[in-house]
Amino acid sequence: MKFAENNNQAAEYLRQAIPLMVKHNIPPNPLNYALWYTYVSDRLPELNVQLDKTLTTYGTCPTMLSEQLFREHMIKDEINGAEDIQASLISLINNLYEDAGHTAEKTANFNTVLEESLVTLQQQEDGEASLPLDSIIHALSTHTKSIGDTARLFQERMYAAQIEIQALKEELNKTRQDARVDPLTNLFNRRVFDSELAQLVSNTNHNLISSFILVDIDHFKNFNDTYGHLMGDKVLQYVGKLLKDVCPEPMLPVRYGGEEFAVLMPGVDIDSASEIAEKVREKIQAIRIKQKKSGEIISSITASFGVSQFKHGETAEQLIDRTDKALYKAKDSGRNQVKCAN
Repeated sequence: MKFAENNNQAAEYLRQAIPLMVKHNIPPNPLNYALWYTYVSDRLPELNVQLDKTLTTYGTCPTMLSEQLFREHMIKDEINGAEDIQASLISLINNLYEDAGHTAEKTANFNTVLEESLVTLQQQEDGEASLPLDSIIHALSTHTKSIGDTARLFQERMYAAQIEIQALKEELNKTRQDARVDPLTNLFNRRVFDSELAQLVSNTNHNLISSFILVDIDHFKNFNDTYGHLMGDKVLQYVGKLLKDVCPEPMLPVRYGGEEFAVLMPGVDIDSASEIAEKVREKIQAIRIKQKKSGEIISSITASFGVSQFKHGETAEQLIDRTDKALYKAKDSGRNQVKCAN
């Protein structure tokens, strides 16, 4: 939600929003103020449509509907699924509410001064003025400057709120991403794989071809025991980067778990998938890692592959089972090779 108005425009929105809320008996709480400030700025047409319908039906905007519209149109993306970010937004809105209350008070005072000045001017015309003209002009000038300063300050607060909301949104996106990404390899994790595979097997397009690869680093436990987990992590990171480079979108490489990786390959038949698996196998076999302490070159890293093509009508479990059997066939046949499922 961007608030990019200049001082004059912000003040104009302020003057429009508060009377509207008063007219329709809408409580001037922070949530309602955000709604009606946005309404008069006309930046969210769909919100305006919903508010107009609500006013036509109820003559006001009931609290429950206000809350629903606020969630759906104002902060849906920012607060979805993140309680800490919700708390930050509530605090932010409360601060804006205080600023809006101060601005509304200044507006009310200005209206009072304006009305009194008009009465005094009328009295002056009738020869009954209690104040000289220059005093009236001075009072109007002082209060006009005051409300201008207040509107400008409020606009600055709105701009600061925009920056804070953007920061919260970025934090939310990072939180969402963290829940889907393996922190060691920066590949998507098993959770994403399960979701994508479920969508693939539920596709009713029988002409869609998709393949699936399972990768297991050979003797990885022994490698960790021999060279340590830090070296093992380096191998996992390298394989993750290799899979990402060799399998670009729409292919989806993921860290399946432990030393296992998987690749979903929509639009790829089993022959092409097997060729890609062979290419990755050769690159893994070519890995050379130098130990800093001993200077030893480690060149014993290999991986085994199981490859399958999705058969329409089979479940995700059946596809995984067929691919897993192909993988174990590669292991039983001596490892460091690619085997295709029946």
